[in-house]
Amino acid sequence: MTATTAELSRVPIFADLPRKALERLNKITRERNFADGDAIFREGDEGVGFFLVKEGTVAVTRGGAQLTTLGPGDFFGEMALLDHHRRSATVTARGPVKTFAILRSDFVAELESSAELAIHMLAVMSRRLRETDQRLAEHER
Repeated sequence: MTATTAELSRVPIFADLPRKALERLNKITRERNFADGDAIFREGDEGVGFFLVKEGTVAVTRGGAQLTTLGPGDFFGEMALLDHHRRSATVTARGPVKTFAILRSDFVAELESSAELAIHMLAVMSRRLRETDQRLAEHER
């Protein structure tokens, strides 16, 4: 089973993709299930993919301190689609959790085969960087 294009379109980095591109991404999503207490990934692990929570909740911790809890419709690990940086937090299942995952290797293959998708992702990353810069500048005032 894969995610639906509607579920993927609610993820900010995919929100402006045309339907055809969303359908391509939908084809590379894979269902991943986790039991209570399973670490989906750990702080310091190499990032290998993105997760969209379909059912259940996960706890996000850094240095042992809980940062947040995520539930259905929330997502995490999206930056791992574009780089190999280490995970900045640990994500642990709180009860049974069903996710849809996209592996970086599959995502990169899609970028290589679709100039439209690659151009869109560059625009998204540029916008996110610009927004971060703006927030930092406002914070410094």
